[in-house]
Parts: sequence; structure tokens; C-alpha cells
Amino acid sequence: MRFAFAVVLASALACAPREGSPDVAYRAFARAVADRDADRAWSLLSSDTQAWLEARAKTVAAAAPGVVQPSGRQLLLGTAARSGRPLANVVVIRESRDRAIVEVEEAGGAKHQVEMVRESGWRVRIPPPEPR
Repeated sequence: MRFAFAVVLASALACAPREGSPDVAYRAFARAVADRDADRAWSLLSSDTQAWLEARAKTVAAAAPGVVQPSGRQLLLGTAARSGRPLANVVVIRESRDRAIVEVEEAGGAKHQVEMVRESGWRVRIPPPEPR
């Protein structure tokens, strides 16, 4: 009887989302963006993503004084930010000690891959746009 309980418990734990896993972190980021919670969303970005967003915000603000605030947080969630559809699925497709790739599917949308990095927990890494 104990063995059967242990097997059932182990199976249930294996299927449950792991706290601190890349997919859980991405879902938290998407929820924060949807809720327009800039502080929470910002805290779930990698440090290099935060750095390039801050630099871009300052550049844009200098070009349009008074129109755009020199804040990466505002740039992340500003009026130009894409409002995503609800998530249909988030799956970890590769994971190492400090990097992971999650496949994200929005409801009614295509799948795309997102890089996650471990920095005091999993963080979303958005690469800077390619220069034109």
C-alpha cells in the first residue's frame, strides 16, 4: 500500500509544473505584461534586456522630448507595446543549468521560441532589434 501511494505521489509531482521553472517564469512575465504590471514584468527580464531597453528609451526620449519618457519600463509596456493574446501553451523544449528555450503559443496564434536565462531565477531574454 505504501509503495502504491509513493508511485502515485511521484507521478503527480512529475506532472506538476516545477516552481522556478522556465515555463512558469515565462507565464508570470506574460501575466504581468497583460496586467500592465511594469514592476513585475521588469523584474522578470534579464539584465541585458533591461540594459538595452533603458538605452533605447533614452535614445527615443532624446529624439522626442516630452513625448516618450526615458524609461525602459515605460517602453516595455507603453502604448506601442503589443498586447498579446492569452497563452495557449508554454513548453520547455531545451534546458541547461543557466539557459532554456521555451516554446510559446498564444491562443489562435503561431508558436515561437523565447530564450530564458537564469539570473537569481529564470528571466526572459529579449534580444535587441537588429540595426537597420
